[in-house]
Amino acid sequence: VTLEHGERYGKLTVLEKVVSKERGPKYKCGCSCGFKYVFAKASELMRGRVKSCLKCRDAAKQALAR
Repeated sequence: VTLEHGERYGKLTVLEKVVSKERGPKYKCGCSCGFKYVFAKASELMRGRVKSCLKCRDAAKQALAR
C-alpha cells in the first residue's frame, strides 16, 4: 500500500514517504496542531492506530480524565 501526499488520517496529513532500512517504509506526517514530524507506517494510519501527534493525544486523554 502506498499513501499519497495530502491524504488525511485523523488529524494527520501525509507529507512524504521515508524509507527505513530496518523496519520498512514509514510516512512523515503533519498534525493539524502544527507539529510536522509524526512518523507512522501506512498500516498504522489506515487502521486508525495513529491519528495525531503525541501532544494532541495526551491533551485528549487529559480532557477525558476531567
